[in-house]
Parts: sequence; C-alpha cells; structure tokens
Amino acid sequence: MFFGFNKKFAVIGTGFIFPIHLKAINQIGGKIVDVVNLSHGENAWRDMVKKTEADCIVILTPNDLHFEMVKFSAENKKIVLCEKPLTIKSEDVKVLMNYPNIFAVCQLRYHPLVKELKMKIDPNQNYQIEMDISVYRDKSYFESWKGQKERSGGILFNLGIHYFDLLLYLFSKPEKVFLECLEEPKIASGFLEGKNYKCNFKISTIEPKETQRRIFRINGKDYNFSSKENLAFEKLHYFVYKDLLKKKGITPKDALKSIELVEKIYVAKR
Repeated sequence: MFFGFNKKFAVIGTGFIFPIHLKAINQIGGKIVDVVNLSHGENAWRDMVKKTEADCIVILTPNDLHFEMVKFSAENKKIVLCEKPLTIKSEDVKVLMNYPNIFAVCQLRYHPLVKELKMKIDPNQNYQIEMDISVYRDKSYFESWKGQKERSGGILFNLGIHYFDLLLYLFSKPEKVFLECLEEPKIASGFLEGKNYKCNFKISTIEPKETQRRIFRINGKDYNFSSKENLAFEKLHYFVYKDLLKKKGITPKDALKSIELVEKIYVAKR
C-alpha cells in the first residue's frame, strides 16, 4: 500500500463512467472528498487538485483532456488513476513515464477469462485470432465528444483500446499492420500479424442492438468478455482499485504499447 494513502479520492469528470468508479471506491472502503466537472468552470479542476486533501486524483474526462490533467496532478504529488486511453498521443505517454504513481484503467486485464488465457497461451504455438467488437451506440454517442475524432482519438482509441491492450498483453507486438476500412466514428477493420499470430479485427458502433457482440476468438474458440451493453458494467473496476491500494496497475509504460499500436493502425496503408 502507498505510504500514508488515506483512501481519499478526488474526481475530475462526472459523466457516464462516474457511478462505476463511485461504486468501486466504496467497495474498497474509500471516500470521494472532492468532485469537479465543467459546470464548476473550465479550470476549476486545477484549484481542486492543488487544494484537495485526497491522495488520489481520478480522471474521467474526455480523452483529449487526459494528458494535461494527469501531468498536472502528478506534478502536484498526487497518485493518478485515469480512464482509458491514458492519452491519445504516444509522445504524451512518454512524458508521463517520467512521473511516479500514474495508472490507467484497462480493466479487461482483470477478467477471469484473460487470466486463464495468460496461463494457457504458448509462445511456440501459432494462433488465429478474430476480434469483432460490434456494438450499438445511439444518437447521443455520435453527437457527444465520443463522436469527434479530435476529442476521442477516434473509434480505435475510444472502443478498440481495451482489446488492442488485451492482444498485446497476451501476445507480442504485431510485425505487420493493415487497415482495410475506416469510417469515423462508425467502423474500422484491418489485419495484424505477429510472431505467432494473425488477427483480423473489426470495431463498429453501428451494430443493431439485438445483434451486438464482443467476440475475441482464438483458434476457433470464442471468449466472451461481456454480454452487457458496455464493458464498464462487468464490475471489473473494483479490481483496478484493489490493485491501486497495493501500488500496482497499468503504468504509462504498460499503456504505451497499445497507444503506439493504434497510431500505427491509423497511418497504415489501405
């Protein structure tokens, strides 16, 4: 556990994901002592970070704001937990690697099936992977910052980052990257090839609600990490916070791999 960590948290951002974090903080016996959002003023978060008695700043804002908020909080000697993606530029992640006690939320790594796969995958065996993350998102999604590439980083960051992080957690970096289709913020598909795997991927936000799916198929076997409308409902954030108390989690160095991969996919030839 962090020396002197009093389990007091301050939160920046109160959107969709806020109740999930609130519940997880309560589960570990923590307490939110300060909350700020845009209604308090554009720069109110800076004053809160400076004045709060919380040890940990939790950042739940649009993706384009993460870097500045994480860096400022770290400079003010705070523990930082930031929702995915940590940033939408690898050069910014490299800056954050110079600060201690920064962690990103990649809760899929805590899924029981992922732990099982981590033990089973053999680096000397070849694997065929099908990644099909096709979900329904309503009109409000496309009209919000999530539908704006300059704010979200694009569909591959906003929806794909969990699964690209998972791929790199289980396997090595791809040696070949192909982008076959890209229509922001609706759909992206392509192909990745690593030392011992080939992976076809599709990330979509336009699937009909009744047929939405999150398929991660390895050598013909499906691993379903969520049957819910959003991965956040799988109650995995509790494990993120549990690790945080032990000074463990996804560091900027860990997060860099999937962020660099998404950047490579976006510039890959079609």
